[in-house]
Amino acid sequence: MGERRPKKIGGRERECRCPERPAPFIDSPMALCHSLGSFNPLDIGERKTLNRVESQIPEIGCRIGGREVRTGPWMPVLDPATGQPIARVPACDEGVVADAVSQALRSQPAWADLPVGERAALLGKWAEAISRHLDHLALLTCRETGKPLRAARAEVDNAVHLIHYFAEEARRLTGHLPLTGKPGSQTLVLREPVGVVAAITPFNYPISTLVTKAAPALAVGCSVVAKPDEHTPLATLEMARLAEEVGCPSGVFQVVTGPGPETGKALVSHPQVALVTFTGSTEVGKLVQRLAADHVKRVLLELGGHCPAIVCRDADWQGLLPSVLSQAFKNSGQYCYRITRIYVAREIWDPFLTRLTSAAAALKVGDPREPETDLGPLNNRHILERVHRQVQEAVDQGARVVLGGPPLPEDAGLYFPPTVLTDLHPGMDILHQEIFGPVLLVLPFAQEQEAVEGANDSPFGLAAYVFSGDLARALRLSHRIRAGSIWINQIHQARPEAPFGGMKQSGLGREKSRFGLEAFTELKTVYLSY
Repeated sequence: MGERRPKKIGGRERECRCPERPAPFIDSPMALCHSLGSFNPLDIGERKTLNRVESQIPEIGCRIGGREVRTGPWMPVLDPATGQPIARVPACDEGVVADAVSQALRSQPAWADLPVGERAALLGKWAEAISRHLDHLALLTCRETGKPLRAARAEVDNAVHLIHYFAEEARRLTGHLPLTGKPGSQTLVLREPVGVVAAITPFNYPISTLVTKAAPALAVGCSVVAKPDEHTPLATLEMARLAEEVGCPSGVFQVVTGPGPETGKALVSHPQVALVTFTGSTEVGKLVQRLAADHVKRVLLELGGHCPAIVCRDADWQGLLPSVLSQAFKNSGQYCYRITRIYVAREIWDPFLTRLTSAAAALKVGDPREPETDLGPLNNRHILERVHRQVQEAVDQGARVVLGGPPLPEDAGLYFPPTVLTDLHPGMDILHQEIFGPVLLVLPFAQEQEAVEGANDSPFGLAAYVFSGDLARALRLSHRIRAGSIWINQIHQARPEAPFGGMKQSGLGREKSRFGLEAFTELKTVYLSY
């Protein structure tokens, strides 16, 4: 696996590169950043070798009460590009979680009492510290997620901008003063922080999803206990350390690590957690909602997606193709609002499919640290096996593989090639399931109604995309599609000033914007007589 060997992807030979140099030993996330790209691939089939390597890799504790807490049992963090352990972190039990929540509860009132300008200034310092360490955080994110290094850099940079945005938006948070007109009385409607917030984040965007939850919560005066995905805890731990370094008070922002069924469940179930903000699968989101109901706590759920794009016959589809391709395959298809289904007008079907397939075949699959890589590995074996199973079931039900299909050989790592499927019909399971991998479904349509019905024929309603040279048609279609966000004739990142969230089983509530900030507050009415 250490040598350069060509892989067949889309009928062409591609190289998947993995490093060959031995690994130095390191004792912190930041030190780990400096050594990226120097780890020898591990034969994970050899249990003895794995045990020997795990005994030597660094152990990085969780962040509780402004300090590192090193407590076992320990669990390995693997590099998905090689299968090699790069660190170990605690699998926090119920007692450790309870300690973190208790400290968050004690620290929250004083944090909320700080003038908003002082909280905003601390958030600004946090953002500046992240910016100073951008390269290191990007390397760390690349290593634990498997995403290309340039994508990891973009994620960290986006997180910096998000923190600055929420710091400024918190200054504009207001209450309400109804004009009752009654002499000697007044009614005040105030906004106050909800209290302790549990922020549970996924593996695919560990830094940006953390900031989307933690920054607005901290800005309005909440304290936060974060639980990153067990596959990608390292960048989150480093973010918490940087917050402490710039002066964030002890207990205000903490991180516990561990698997969802144990650590995550303990955090969600804790009676003193006031709000749970969760990004992940719809199945786990439903469980979070059930657990939160025991104490009637609020939840913000950003869940699954199966996002459609409609390409009308009058669209500038050739000019838009690079953006469509990026939105379908970036991060190896591991994000919720990617394009997974494209409905294409029959008049342009043949040239569109040909150009799309050719462009997808040219994408470079390989080591995420190589600058020319477009698609890195999937993050973990469970994801890889699920995507492979979904594609195989679709083929068994009659779908045609135009490009890609099976994963690369097992010894190449957790890589899945860009895949395009056609000859799909409404009864196929894959048209109703979230696909967390580089798989794109392409379907023709003859009438607008057919495209709209197909787009809405899903339990999800997170995002959608409409391309047409006729703005009236595009607006008409977007009005009929059930989705929380719709892009017309352009694709760009979800902007901080606009709310983001889904309809149907894609979640509850909204993130980003002033609406996402207000989600971490409670309304209080005060009746004043004088």
